[in-house]
Amino acid sequence: MLTEGTATRVNSTFISEKVSRIRWIPEQYDESSNFITTSWDLDVNNVKLWKLVRNDYGGGLDEEDENEFVPRCTAEICFTGDISGLEFVGEGHCVVSNTEGFVSLIALDRERDEDQLQERFRFENLHRFDTFSTLNGAPCTALSVHDTDVATVGEDGRLNVLSTVGQKVLRSISGADSCTISCVAFLNPKEVLTGNRLGIIKCFDIRAESQKPTGSFAVSCEDEKRSNSVTCLAYHPTQRHIILAGSEEGSITVWDLRQPQFPASYLKAHEHAITELAFHRTQPSRLFSASEGGELWQWNQNTLPSAASATGFMHDTSSVMAAAAASDTNNPWLNGERAKSKIAVTSLLSGIRKAINSFDSCRSKVICGGDNEAIYLVENVV
Repeated sequence: MLTEGTATRVNSTFISEKVSRIRWIPEQYDESSNFITTSWDLDVNNVKLWKLVRNDYGGGLDEEDENEFVPRCTAEICFTGDISGLEFVGEGHCVVSNTEGFVSLIALDRERDEDQLQERFRFENLHRFDTFSTLNGAPCTALSVHDTDVATVGEDGRLNVLSTVGQKVLRSISGADSCTISCVAFLNPKEVLTGNRLGIIKCFDIRAESQKPTGSFAVSCEDEKRSNSVTCLAYHPTQRHIILAGSEEGSITVWDLRQPQFPASYLKAHEHAITELAFHRTQPSRLFSASEGGELWQWNQNTLPSAASATGFMHDTSSVMAAAAASDTNNPWLNGERAKSKIAVTSLLSGIRKAINSFDSCRSKVICGGDNEAIYLVENVV
């Protein structure tokens, strides 16, 4: 059952550009107040560094129609082509993928009086329709990061694995797929999952000599006569054999990779395509999903042991993660039809009417952006 998030507080800021990706900047000890956005659908697109600052012109906490905090852009770097992916890699660096077929390694310099973004290295011609030419470039559709390695996929059906330390291509599988690969996710240092426009997910061992996948399986679809494009992939933080795939029809299909022959669960979710799926970074019982219909939902499993009270849940994340990993039988994502009764779904944002393309969570805050050219900060998410 879908419920409204009554305790949350939403701040919105219009920034006059469509947001393709958004990520909090990782902070080791403090709650982050800095984040990065990327844009699309402009003649010249950008990567921007933002800082949340107190709104001196607002009404403060007593006036709910005013934002307490607003984002202020502190640095910017521009690119031609739409930016399709953004993730942090190592300390103080991020990588972005581009529809012109390249990936850039960007350094964040926040030690100076003024913040700076600098392109340190560019992996050129990663994706191309013509294997023997660098002129016919293909869009890079998505990327995934594991430690300092980066996996990229594109409309050319190619899978690349890059090293940001050695600044070189470690592996390139030109025939990973015969159609557009829409999403990618590192399962572990040697295995990568890809999802394509026909609804097929493939697993590749990037250390093996073979260019063929080690396994493949298809997402479920309400209409069995049509394909259902895979739009995004996510894995459970403490049980990486549990894989979730968002789809074009708005549903979520769940697999247990130890028994991948059939899906463990199929959940009908959004009315429109799911744009991103991700678990909370420190609280694995919480999943977030965004859709092209302008919705942001939280999926909260309610089967944790009773000892993990609401207070303990918020303040002792290590014990919660241990409890979540203790037994697969307690994980509602593997419970088939019963999963629907074991997961509470809360609407954090709705009615935006344009796609929410990306979001990121940090403790009790979620930030998101999309095609309505605004950034939303959702606070007090529990």
